[in-house]
Amino acid sequence: MKELSFLMFIIALSFGVMVLARHLTNPNHANRTVFFIPSRMLFNVLWGSIFYIGYGILVYQDSYIQISLSVLNGVILGYTFFLIQIQKYLLHPERKMPKYISRFLEGRINAQQRIDEANQGYSVRKSLKILGLGPSAIENPTQIEQRLNALKGQRGHNLNSVYFERIIEQCEKELQHINKDTD
Repeated sequence: MKELSFLMFIIALSFGVMVLARHLTNPNHANRTVFFIPSRMLFNVLWGSIFYIGYGILVYQDSYIQISLSVLNGVILGYTFFLIQIQKYLLHPERKMPKYISRFLEGRINAQQRIDEANQGYSVRKSLKILGLGPSAIENPTQIEQRLNALKGQRGHNLNSVYFERIIEQCEKELQHINKDTD
């Protein structure tokens, strides 16, 4: 059982390194999103990483490796809680966002604008990713509508960026086309 857990730890670590390498080598990929509602899948990966890195801390006897893994685990845990806060405020537009979250999101919106200028239009995959939904959400138009309405509720309330409205419009345009096809 220990060998299987160790293998899962190595696979999780390799997956994280591959994702990081892909983002660093292709920063303007057409489906890349930097502004998004955190998804359930992302949280599953983060919680799984926290668990397996925690297992790595218990398995390795070298104190330098344990300290390194503990720091990495702390960073991932802090990032996860930050994403929980972002998701909470993006999905509930009636709540007033703290300044640090709105500044962070406006920076993400500006970065998304730079990526979008290098590419043309949104794909269904990119639109769903921005809404924090997986590909199976195509079968559930009410869930898509709820997420779009949550983002629309942020206009002028918490996020005042002009490009934020453009992101919503592009997602809505691409996903309305899909909703008409499934009806």
